[in-house]
Amino acid sequence: MRVRPRTVVLSLLGLVVAGVLILLYSRELFGVDILKNFFLQQLETSLRRKIEVDRIKLVVLPSIRLELTNVGIYGHDDPTHVVFSAKEIDIVLRLLPLLKKQVVAKRIFLNEPTVTLIRNRSGHWNVLAGLPSAAKDESAYQMFSRLLQIREATIQKGHITVTDEARPDGVRTTKLESVEMALKVYPGKAQGDLHISAALPTTGVPSSVSLTGTISLSESSSSLAAEEPYSVHPAFQFEGEIDTNNLRLREAADFFGPRPVPQQLQGGASLQSHIRVAPGVAGYDVVLTKIAANVDELAVTGKANMAGLLTSQPTFSITFAAPSIDLRQLFARIPAQWIHAQLPALVERRQLGGTVEILSATLTGATAPSPQLSLTGDFRIDKGTALIGNDLVPTQDLTATVSVEPGRIRVGKLSGEYGNLTITDGKAVVSFLDDGPWMELDISGDMTAADLVKFLTKTIRADKLTSLLAQSREIEGQTHPTFRLVGPLDKPDGITFAGGEVLTEQVSLLNPSLPQRLTAMHGRIIFSQTGGVQFDQVTANVGEAQLQFNGMIGGGTPSVFQDFVIRAKGSATQLRQMLSAGTFPDDLLYGMVTAKVQLSGPSGAPHLRGEIGLNEAKLVLPTLGEKPFGSPASLELDADVTKGTGLVISRLELVVPPLRLPLKGRIILGDQFSIDASLATGTVSVSSLPEWVYRSGFEAGRLEVSMDVKGADAEWKNWRTSGWLALTNGLMTLKGVDGAVEDIYLRLKFSKNIADIKQLSFRIKDSDVSLSGALKNWTTKPVIAVKIESAQMDLDLLIPKGHRSPIREFLETLASTSQVSATATIEKGLYKHLRVGGLSGRLTIQDGMLDLDRVVTQSGTGHAAGRMVVHLPKGEPAETETSVRMTGIPVEALLPLLGANDQPVTGDMKLTGALRGHGRNPHGILPTLNGKVELVLQDGRILKTEKRAIWKILSILNLPAVLQGKVDLEKEGLQYNRASATLTVQNGLVKTQNIILDSPVLKISAVGSYDLPTDQLDMIWAVSPFGSYSQFLKSIPLFGRLMAGDRKGLATALFQVKGSIDDPEVTYLPMKSFTTGLTGVAQLAFDLLKNTVMLPIDILSPQEEKEPLFDPALEIQTPPSAPPPIDVPQSPVRVPATP
Repeated sequence: MRVRPRTVVLSLLGLVVAGVLILLYSRELFGVDILKNFFLQQLETSLRRKIEVDRIKLVVLPSIRLELTNVGIYGHDDPTHVVFSAKEIDIVLRLLPLLKKQVVAKRIFLNEPTVTLIRNRSGHWNVLAGLPSAAKDESAYQMFSRLLQIREATIQKGHITVTDEARPDGVRTTKLESVEMALKVYPGKAQGDLHISAALPTTGVPSSVSLTGTISLSESSSSLAAEEPYSVHPAFQFEGEIDTNNLRLREAADFFGPRPVPQQLQGGASLQSHIRVAPGVAGYDVVLTKIAANVDELAVTGKANMAGLLTSQPTFSITFAAPSIDLRQLFARIPAQWIHAQLPALVERRQLGGTVEILSATLTGATAPSPQLSLTGDFRIDKGTALIGNDLVPTQDLTATVSVEPGRIRVGKLSGEYGNLTITDGKAVVSFLDDGPWMELDISGDMTAADLVKFLTKTIRADKLTSLLAQSREIEGQTHPTFRLVGPLDKPDGITFAGGEVLTEQVSLLNPSLPQRLTAMHGRIIFSQTGGVQFDQVTANVGEAQLQFNGMIGGGTPSVFQDFVIRAKGSATQLRQMLSAGTFPDDLLYGMVTAKVQLSGPSGAPHLRGEIGLNEAKLVLPTLGEKPFGSPASLELDADVTKGTGLVISRLELVVPPLRLPLKGRIILGDQFSIDASLATGTVSVSSLPEWVYRSGFEAGRLEVSMDVKGADAEWKNWRTSGWLALTNGLMTLKGVDGAVEDIYLRLKFSKNIADIKQLSFRIKDSDVSLSGALKNWTTKPVIAVKIESAQMDLDLLIPKGHRSPIREFLETLASTSQVSATATIEKGLYKHLRVGGLSGRLTIQDGMLDLDRVVTQSGTGHAAGRMVVHLPKGEPAETETSVRMTGIPVEALLPLLGANDQPVTGDMKLTGALRGHGRNPHGILPTLNGKVELVLQDGRILKTEKRAIWKILSILNLPAVLQGKVDLEKEGLQYNRASATLTVQNGLVKTQNIILDSPVLKISAVGSYDLPTDQLDMIWAVSPFGSYSQFLKSIPLFGRLMAGDRKGLATALFQVKGSIDDPEVTYLPMKSFTTGLTGVAQLAFDLLKNTVMLPIDILSPQEEKEPLFDPALEIQTPPSAPPPIDVPQSPVRVPATP
């Protein structure tokens, strides 16, 4: 039999329809609602909860849909408590599971659902109560698995209440209103698109939250085992976007965070962020990224995460950034105790203010084992204000970066105004210790020098330095200090100065300890925490003196110098000003000096070890010498500064390489100078001494000095000195002295103002000197008394050479400053060619006068005596007066003394005379000479010298030829018995009226003058034959007769002598002068000759008068340029052409 398919389908369809109709109308047909009971049984079995429904409606077309009205689901622990209710639930069912009596929803719609979630004190959620752990895990997992089997789920106008009773700090409850949800699951995928939005109860501005993203089922094996009794295995994960509007922070913090909630946490947050919820190590991890939120007026960006959600120890971390906000407003919103519990009091006491930019901040928290919140991050402060230090110094316009770390706050790049300090850079660390907040602050900046001194005076603890700073005034300049302040912030006077450093720039000030203003101060000064101060290359000027400071002054009382070195360079005048008045004489030091002084010991009474460089200075050392500029020398010293006394020097050593002069004892430099010291040089080689040392020409020898010095003032002439000086094998040269002074042997003992010359001996060439005596008052006006002896002496060595010789200057000094009394004895003396013996004299020098008296000597059989007085004004021309008396002295020995280069005259001389003159005339001493000399020569000869006047006259008379064979004038010269003259000198002009030469051959007389300055003779010589040669010589035509009336005449020749004394012009005066009568000088010369001859021979007779020996006509016929007919070729005679 064939069955038609159509018939079968229709039959089946009819059966289904009949079945459905029976189910739908079962309550009316059988009195029992089979459909309601079936679905309630399925739902209660699935949820394991009691469910009440007012009405269940099954809709078949267009799809099988179950409509439930007024649904209520009761809790497991309290069957009377409804945990879920809904006004209407619309479920689209799947057909096949339904045929298997399984209710599986394809789409679900919940209208006005109300959910009450409670976690009790045991940590169990009411929706999972009554299930074992494994069942709980399975139930939760199945619940989400089934949820994702639904294609679509929608919630409309829902209400959710969450109550957490498990937290130890109290019960928390939050509500979600107007909950809207839309879930769409993609077929074949265990994930779906989810959108949830809800409103939070609030007054005023609405508060809402929404989630949009993808939800998926998680693997149960991805997390650790469940933590009883609080946690179950995570069942889902979500990733999407979250958006909140006016989320009330205080309510959110109260529910999710620990209590108590800080009062500052207020306001609402509008947030947009990417959110990801996923299983974590335990519970769920929630990660928020790309957060953009506005908390009232504060815009925040960042990220956040929560770990261990739905566990007993959830933690969270929020990292955020925000633009500038007022710091007080920030602390009003972010409690300071989140950083540390000690911070609020610190903020209040230090009055922190300004604007802050949150660069990156992280807020972390945990609820177990106790509620904990911590804020860390980086911030930037602008226009900040604070009170810093014990004095709560206002700080303004601060800018800084702030790093908040667990237990401490770091501040960097700090700038602003700290009191009078303009901060350019700084850093700080505030550590929150058990004893309270502790600050370490380092700041640097710019500050006026005056403000810095005030700050340091209050801060540093170095007694002497603090006192010096407090006395400073008129302070100018800029500084760049760096300070370090440390200490507790919550205790009065807790902040202490822990050191720092200062860079000074053009600082100047006045201080009573300095003689002048300190200027141009530069360098680095470092301050230690203990109050010490270190100077690092600090330079300054005091007047023109340059100073440099290096080293440490320790802090405390008393403060101590540690390797403290002062270097200085300046003029000696400045050095005197820097020391107390009367420290050393004004004329002791000139020029530039350098100094290096090292100080040690207490600052109030330090020990000094120093070296003073004198290379560029002139040092005047009494009795030692004058060190010139540029010569190496230095002073080394050890001294102590004694309060009330001054500088006490225990060692002072003058170093003049290679010489070292150590002075040991006690020298006090202060308001009252005193010295009590000793000097011992040891043996010193004179040749090794510098040239500037008072060697007075010493070149060699061995010198040794031992001396004790005592004095009560800085005037060295008032000091009391004692000791001795020894010189052995000395050698010296003196300017103006021909020859070296050799074999010098000196032994000098001095005590107080007396120097006892035990012995001084030396040699100069073949001359020797031995001297002994005493020198008194040598520090004031010396009184010298010496005895000089010599076995042999060249007197020429004692004559000053040159205009200003050393001997002349030495004599001037003695005459102006000293009183000298000396006796001298020379056994054998030599002066040029003059030899003398038994020379002795007495020398007195005082009051600018030199008096050489009682001078006696002998030469051969002759004797001489004299005296010389010289007025020696200091630095001015001298004035001299000399008197001499000689008898029997060979004239040829004295002529070289007068400058003669030859020996034209011999004989014995007798001379008595006196001369005086001075050197004030610019033309020399000769124009100033005045005096008178009586001269007599006996028994000598006038030797041939062709240029001398007398030999020119003899040549004109042709005597050598006329007397040839009788007298050899060429070889023997002109013999004379006696020659005499009286010379008067007036202002350099020598005049004479009685020069007479008495010779066996001739009688000569002369009158006239000789000008010493110009070396000009102006004389008339009268020559007449005499003695046995008279008749013979009268035949010479140039001899004429002078007729005087009827008197008899005398054979005479007159000559005029003019010009230089060494080569004068000699002119014969013709006979016509005789015949017309003589006048003037010629008459004087003739009368002198006539009166001298005193012989009545050859008196003119009448016959002789008629026959004169000389015919004037003959002279007239003689050419003017030619001499008379006499052979005298050496010297032509000048004869005038006319009378």
